[in-house]
Amino acid sequence: MKKAVLALTLSALLSTPALANIHLSPEVKIGPYNGFGLQAGLTDTLGFDAVFVSYSRTEYKQFSYDEKLDTYRIGAQYMFGASMVHGLQIEFGLADYDGVKSWSGNNETKTSKGASIGASYVFQVTPNIGLRAGGDFNAFRTADTFIPHGLSPNLNIGMTFTF
Repeated sequence: MKKAVLALTLSALLSTPALANIHLSPEVKIGPYNGFGLQAGLTDTLGFDAVFVSYSRTEYKQFSYDEKLDTYRIGAQYMFGASMVHGLQIEFGLADYDGVKSWSGNNETKTSKGASIGASYVFQVTPNIGLRAGGDFNAFRTADTFIPHGLSPNLNIGMTFTF
């Protein structure tokens, strides 16, 4: 369902009357959960410097735990300052959690859906390439995950490309 919503949102953005540039931004997630993410969208759309959908997958595989988090978000980027080289990205969406705890031949499985937010600072190096760093925060019902307190923070670093 979430993938269909993201696909419809992206197709709606791509069908805007004004021809806009494409925004792509891969990222690496660092923290208790490591993984990757990707933003795809359009620049100069809906009054923002970029509007995008993002997907990320982070995993934790240690000891007896095997956990995965998938996030689906919609976000926007706004550039500011006199030279327009500094920017801020804000994203809101949903997160899916799947976890398995194995011990002494027994398996316990938990799944949950929660809220996901993210924010990043962007430094535009050239008109087509930018660097970004930020953080993500996912929240779940504590009883439905193996995550302490049901909260999953992560740092991310990435690049932005405008075509």
